Amino acid sequence: MLQVFWERCLLLSFCLGDIIKSSFKLFIYHKGGLTLRNIDLAAVLLLLTLAGCNSDNLHRDAEKEILALERSALDKWAQSNTMGYVDIGADDITWFDFNEGEQQRIEGLASVRQFLKPLNGQIPPHTYEIVNPKIQLYENCAILTFHGKALKTDGTALPTWKATSVHYWKDGKWQQVHAHWSEVYG
Repeated sequence: MLQVFWERCLLLSFCLGDIIKSSFKLFIYHKGGLTLRNIDLAAVLLLLTLAGCNSDNLHRDAEKEILALERSALDKWAQSNTMGYVDIGADDITWFDFNEGEQQRIEGLASVRQFLKPLNGQIPPHTYEIVNPKIQLYENCAILTFHGKALKTDGTALPTWKATSVHYWKDGKWQQVHAHWSEVYG
């Protein structure tokens, strides 16, 4: 993140280089001394440069990172290892999964682990495809939505799913804070 900040500052300083050089020449040499007008111009240019360095693009690889997290969990899932979602989950994660009848929210990583653990070894090996993923990024929060299609190793289709996954940037990494899975009918 810090590298992005400095790259942005360097780019802006190149773009404003001639203006800054001119203002400092005026600042230093104007009538042999300093004037309030020149100090104001230099301060304004410095503030503009620093303001431009406060980029909304601090997470420029967020889409790749979040899709990679989802794929890492789905890769394990396709091999009947459900703990991939525990690996990417935050301690305070909430989770909705499709269950016939009662649809209660699962709260906390320990509860998600407890919910998913009995499914280990019960999911048939398969290949999957993330269809039409969309990531909406809002500073330190990202929402991933997609459809999931899967085929068993014999080519038989598994149910199609739609998913919403919310990630939060915390402690230098993206963590899943909410997941909602629903089967697609019809």
